[in-house]
Amino acid sequence: FVARDDMPRVLGAISDVLPLSYAVDAMTAVSRTTGTGFGGVDASVWSDLAVVVGFALAGLALGAATLRRRTA
Repeated sequence: FVARDDMPRVLGAISDVLPLSYAVDAMTAVSRTTGTGFGGVDASVWSDLAVVVGFALAGLALGAATLRRRTA
């Protein structure tokens, strides 16, 4: 594994749009705050989590849209 800062530009640009990058950034920010609860995390954590949840919902919607409907 390579740090995102050390990647070539093309791979860095691709990693900037993948949801795992947002999840790692959020977990890193949460791990830096100690014992303050949800109120102690900054807005970037919530925006990172919103992106991850958005990807999950888009994947579910895409999966539901591509399922065949069967009538009995």
